[in-house]
Amino acid sequence: MMYYKLTLALLLAPLTLQAQESRVFAVEQICLPVQQMTFKVMNEYGETPLFSADGIQFSATDGNTYKSNMMYFVNQDTSTWTLISLYGDGIGCMVATGNNFKPYSR
Repeated sequence: MMYYKLTLALLLAPLTLQAQESRVFAVEQICLPVQQMTFKVMNEYGETPLFSADGIQFSATDGNTYKSNMMYFVNQDTSTWTLISLYGDGIGCMVATGNNFKPYSR
């Protein structure tokens, strides 16, 4: 029986070592009325919507969840991208932005 327990413990050890990390980001997002936010992204950076999806963000300060519609904008010529949360109250917040956007291929 002892051999069985030791074998099971050795088999499960890698699972324990690969536990997921949690990172806490306390940030302030730029938020504007949705029309202003999308206008800014589209006109200043030439980015156009690539896709939208339902999303959830987790607050780093209180742990609450906030549901929104997420929109991902890209400029395929300059490789810039922006991810914006669009909330039901008409406010849009920039979640992240960056460059070197590349279409995924296997």
